[in-house]
Amino acid sequence: MSIALQRFSNLIAEIHTAGTEPDRWDGVVREITDTFDAMHGFLVIADPAHGGVEVNSAGAITAAEVRKQLDAGAVRVNRLPVGATATGEELFGCGNGGGTAAVRANGLANSFVARLTGDLPSSWLCLTMPDHGAIIDQPGGPVLLRVLVPHLRAALHTRAKLVGMARERAFALAALTKAHHGIMIVTADTALVFANAAAERIARESDGLTVDSFGHLRAHSAQVQDRLRQLIDEATDSEFGGGNVAVARPSGKRSLILRISALDTHSGNGLWPRAALVAITDPDHEPTPDPAVLHELYGLTDAEVSVALCVLRGDGLPAVADELSVSVYTARTHLQHIFAKTKTHRQAELVRLLSTTAISAQ
Repeated sequence: MSIALQRFSNLIAEIHTAGTEPDRWDGVVREITDTFDAMHGFLVIADPAHGGVEVNSAGAITAAEVRKQLDAGAVRVNRLPVGATATGEELFGCGNGGGTAAVRANGLANSFVARLTGDLPSSWLCLTMPDHGAIIDQPGGPVLLRVLVPHLRAALHTRAKLVGMARERAFALAALTKAHHGIMIVTADTALVFANAAAERIARESDGLTVDSFGHLRAHSAQVQDRLRQLIDEATDSEFGGGNVAVARPSGKRSLILRISALDTHSGNGLWPRAALVAITDPDHEPTPDPAVLHELYGLTDAEVSVALCVLRGDGLPAVADELSVSVYTARTHLQHIFAKTKTHRQAELVRLLSTTAISAQ
């Protein structure tokens, strides 16, 4: 088997391109299949984290035939050394095109096979030739396949890294989106890169803080905007830069508290714009702990939960007693029981614990 240098170079380039552009794998499998004059070929790309596989195929092969070949070949392929190639007769012991009827029926008796990854399940390539004569007549086939294997392995490694990074990014974004406090990522010139659900709500309300029509973070007060811009500039210039700023709200609600921090040590290295992390606390949007959570975590009774929630609102014992229609003595007794169960000693400690519980149980 021979292949023109230009065609070989193009094939190698396509293989590596497919590592970063998954929709190119079908074309790669088709080109390899044509290069070997195979009837059909398929590439199994395994996802060991979930135990599944993705199959890219080319040539005269149906989905049902692919499934048969996967079932027949996967176990044997997994016994090959990583990066090794074999013919069907070497893999299944079917010399001279023989072998079991099942193997012949599945079309693997006349195939070139390569194991590409060491995980289980493995990724592997299979090229099925028209007959056993095609295997014999192409002594260069195994050689060419061995040349392609390192490139296929490198491309699959790149793909796996990108898939892993995409998965990590999705998990990170999901976690940030669920965070109670507002989270924004902004560039050095205050352009918004990312905002979680809480930050989007705050920006939509446009009460002291908003995102303008050009996508830049803006404070209602010019003085606060200057301070915000200064802190963002410091945070994007140094990993130790940043600080806090209070953003007054025209509605009269309590000020938003912004904490500006350096995002990472790589910001501004030329790969992407310098960026900073903006954490936003809305004091008028703090959560109240779910009574069921207080039951579960601290074993509070219904009456004790009611007292705890009144204390969290800042009510004194007389107001608590009045709301619950009990005596101040009874309200104080409930509070002592709450202290004991939550291992707190003062109302201030209890309020901090309840506030933390409310946020962590969101």
